[in-house]
Amino acid sequence: MKKLLILLAVPCVLLTGCNSGPSAQEQKAALEGQVMQVHDEAMAKMSQTYHLRRDLRALRDTLEAQQADSVALQQLQQHLQQLSKADEAMMDWMHQYHAPDSMAHQQAMDYLRLEQEKINNVNAKMDSAISAARKTYTAYEQK
Repeated sequence: MKKLLILLAVPCVLLTGCNSGPSAQEQKAALEGQVMQVHDEAMAKMSQTYHLRRDLRALRDTLEAQQADSVALQQLQQHLQQLSKADEAMMDWMHQYHAPDSMAHQQAMDYLRLEQEKINNVNAKMDSAISAARKTYTAYEQK
């Protein structure tokens, strides 16, 4: 009987000891790493938005001095606002984000998934604003 129990216990111990999936801590760290990677990408774009705003303001001032049509000036102003809103969205996200160190695993995972969605939206907003502003700036610089 004792031998039978040992024979049954050994496979059970081996099977439970060979858990091949990532631990809860590893899952959380991986998801947090993904969130921070998008954050870092978006942060790098903040210098681009700064330089584009500077260039667009200079172009706007030049066009105002040349008494350009109001449609062109409105378009430049719209791009300036979009760039500012993208920067503001990034700053807002950074101020409200808190590492989920003290949360239970499932709560932390839910929080990180939500934050991942938010930072992806911020990153997309930055990409869109930068792309549109560059296109307009390049079009006016070629004239």
